[in-house]
Amino acid sequence: MKHSSSLSQQFEEINELLEKTRQYWQILPFQHLEHPWKNDPALSQFLASLDTEYIEYLDEHDELLREKISEFLPFSLDVIAPLHRTDGRLDDVPVWFKAGIKGRKWLQIEKFSSQVPNNGSSVLEWCAGKGHLGRALGLTQQRSITSLEWQQSLCEQGKLLADKYQVDQRFVQGDVYAPSTKLLLQPKQHVIALHACGDLHVELFKQASLANSQSLTVAPCCYHLINDETYQPLSLAAQRSELQLNKRDLALSMAQTVVATQRERKHRATEIAWRLGFDLLQREIRNDDSYLPLPSIRQSMLTSHFSDFCRWACEAKSLPFPGDVDIEKYQQLGWQRRKTNAQIELVTHAFRQLLERWLLLDRALFLVEQGYDVTLSEFCDKGVTPRNALIKAERKAKH
Repeated sequence: MKHSSSLSQQFEEINELLEKTRQYWQILPFQHLEHPWKNDPALSQFLASLDTEYIEYLDEHDELLREKISEFLPFSLDVIAPLHRTDGRLDDVPVWFKAGIKGRKWLQIEKFSSQVPNNGSSVLEWCAGKGHLGRALGLTQQRSITSLEWQQSLCEQGKLLADKYQVDQRFVQGDVYAPSTKLLLQPKQHVIALHACGDLHVELFKQASLANSQSLTVAPCCYHLINDETYQPLSLAAQRSELQLNKRDLALSMAQTVVATQRERKHRATEIAWRLGFDLLQREIRNDDSYLPLPSIRQSMLTSHFSDFCRWACEAKSLPFPGDVDIEKYQQLGWQRRKTNAQIELVTHAFRQLLERWLLLDRALFLVEQGYDVTLSEFCDKGVTPRNALIKAERKAKH
């Protein structure tokens, strides 16, 4: 998908659909004790008929999920244009060069790097970490790499690796928001970022366009990691939209577990059931039939007991822990309620790719407005990473 007209048309189609369907996705499933769509009994009956195994299957197959949910809506959710994917690889990378890089991470680097054309320009690696990506490009394309990273320790580790493998790579420790960072961005430069989070990659788009950077290759990630409470659209098209997205909405765009381990899935199921069980308990304690959000927990807590979790939750919310409560009852109710929650979540998840595409198109259209030719594609299979979308931008030649 690369023509600005098709990018704009795709955005308008998705935006219109999301505006019409907010009652299905712009909700917090945890808040509801039953299906919130009382005017859609057919949808509720369909959800109630699903067993846990089929819910998990649908949740892992987005196209099928959208197709099934569309049957109960007055409009189709099948409006997402497929993205072209080129499965590239890096040739002649020595085995020793990959040492210390986990398998899936190396696959991401390899697939991403193969999409960066070797046009001879210098490279600025944004939010570089240890600079694995930049180092791979420096080795395979014999290019000069500047890697920008906030953490000094990662810069030091990255510099040691660059020296060890004799790659022309320098590290700059710095804040992407600092005025001095602007000096790193140059017109004849290719700026790259693999999974820079939220505002960090948004800041890259803004600064690179102001600096007239020649080329950008960016795989966005973690859209919900923003400083503002609500999302600030980039493009004119998104600014005209009626949608107001909060951090919870942005997180929905990433609600996929296709690369989660069985242990991670089990912990996630337990955490949801325990949170839902405690939610029923806290309603009794407070005599208030409303949802009370809890902070994040350590994963180790999920290997203890539900009673310990409830004591922690009461302490976190300054609530008294009732000594005579039948704690096992609330644990069982939590697991029962988890099934209803999974059914509600399933409906919201039918919209997650629509939300992610809306966000990607907002970024792409912003770059078009700044004078770039923009291509939106996929750089790898979702089994490698669910955040497999790639934005490539090339500054238009002046005539």
